[in-house]
Amino acid sequence: MTDEETKGDVTRLLHAWNGGDSDARDALYRLVYGELKGIALRRLAHMGRSVIDPTELVNEALLRLLDDKLDAQNRQHFFRIAATAIRYTLIDVIRQRQADKRGGEVIITSLDSTLGQNHAATPADQRWMEVEQALVALDGAYPRQCRVIELAFLVGLKQQEIAEALAINVRTVERDLSFAKAWLREHLSS
Repeated sequence: MTDEETKGDVTRLLHAWNGGDSDARDALYRLVYGELKGIALRRLAHMGRSVIDPTELVNEALLRLLDDKLDAQNRQHFFRIAATAIRYTLIDVIRQRQADKRGGEVIITSLDSTLGQNHAATPADQRWMEVEQALVALDGAYPRQCRVIELAFLVGLKQQEIAEALAINVRTVERDLSFAKAWLREHLSS
């Protein structure tokens, strides 16, 4: 199956699912699972250590995404929503660990070999929370630039794909990426 066929299939399945076809939801899940796992792996790689198993992260994010009807018009819109779901799922895991560190007695478990082990919050978790707070602030002040940086670094889209997903030109994507990187760097260094 070519990349164009896959893009068309995601959009077709989204429309079918939103039109009431319950089988389209399962077909969509199977079609996008690999790409979402790649997004999760990239996100976890930025953190520098294993916070959660990528498979578990994708499964949890997909449960959140596919629980109700999804108001995504096409493939790009779906992956923007999915990237956000992965980001928030990861933040929830880190918050649970921080609660555990403060005595919340929350135990994070994984379906792999770490089953039953406590995971304490680490400095990397704290740094990630700082990055997340910076992204929230960036989103509040400059939402388009935040979407651009999410699509570039979380989803891994190329600049042309970002331009198409956000209906802006490539030069705007370049400017937005430069601005967002500088803004985040300044915000995180203070």
